[in-house]
Amino acid sequence: MSKKKIHVLSIILYVLAGLLTLYAAWAAVESHGYISSMMEQNQISVSGSEYDIVNFYMANSAQYVLFAVILGTLGWMLQRNASGPASHVTFARQQAGSTSSNDRSVESDGEDFEEWFRNNQN
Repeated sequence: MSKKKIHVLSIILYVLAGLLTLYAAWAAVESHGYISSMMEQNQISVSGSEYDIVNFYMANSAQYVLFAVILGTLGWMLQRNASGPASHVTFARQQAGSTSSNDRSVESDGEDFEEWFRNNQN
């Protein structure tokens, strides 16, 4: 059985994602308790305050779930790229002494401009 090594940064990202998930769950429970106590004391009612209640949950817990998903995805992507075969990028080099038609057209464009400039000086 071959063991695949997990990159250290992937492990760190996974741990951070897990901690953020735990914090988001704890914040959601605390937010629910706060909203429930406000309703019991008749300081807030659900009808007419839907936006405020949803906004409170989003501000206190939902954003941490999103951050956890992003960090977990980054860790997974790093793990997949680190364990896969290395990709090599090769660049084609132009041989010394040979010029392509593009190089010639650029040079001739410069000469045409100089000729045009000489002819149109007033």
